Amino acid sequence: MELTFVTDLGQSFVVEIDPNMELENVMALLEAESDIPVQEQSISYEGRELSNPKATMAQLGVGDSAMLLLRRKVNVAGRTIEQDAEMMRLQLLGDPALMSQIQQTNPELAHAAQTDPHRFAELLRQTRSRHVEAERELAAMEANPFDIEAQRRIEEAIHQQAVMENLEHALEYSPEVFGRVTML
Repeated sequence: MELTFVTDLGQSFVVEIDPNMELENVMALLEAESDIPVQEQSISYEGRELSNPKATMAQLGVGDSAMLLLRRKVNVAGRTIEQDAEMMRLQLLGDPALMSQIQQTNPELAHAAQTDPHRFAELLRQTRSRHVEAERELAAMEANPFDIEAQRRIEEAIHQQAVMENLEHALEYSPEVFGRVTML
């Protein structure tokens, strides 16, 4: 019996198996083909997940020339930053509109997404650490609102927010100020 497994990323694997082969053995075979470990595999057929590893493919109702969906399970709580980065990178590569937006705002990150997954993960890690540090500073300022230094930082943040709002307003209502307009 010949089965076709398709992944979310569009990869396909054609596997020739015996109808009496158990699901766990098929998953082991798929691990060799797709490099997705057995414990991370999720196989669906006709909208239902095949979950009984001891059942044969015939018992699961999978017939000859069937097409099954092979997905990588995501463990959200125990997920590493590298897995997060890779998922984000793949999502960026799959969404041209989002990629063009990232290219405009952060060209280095967009280039890394297209060419170097490790650099992309490192840039994400740096961005996250900057956000964590900013949140710590904000929490420290809010912890002691009567501190003069904290008041100065809060004032700077409010001023910066006002500047950004003015810039957004100008971009929205007077975009010609930011570019060259030639009239015939």
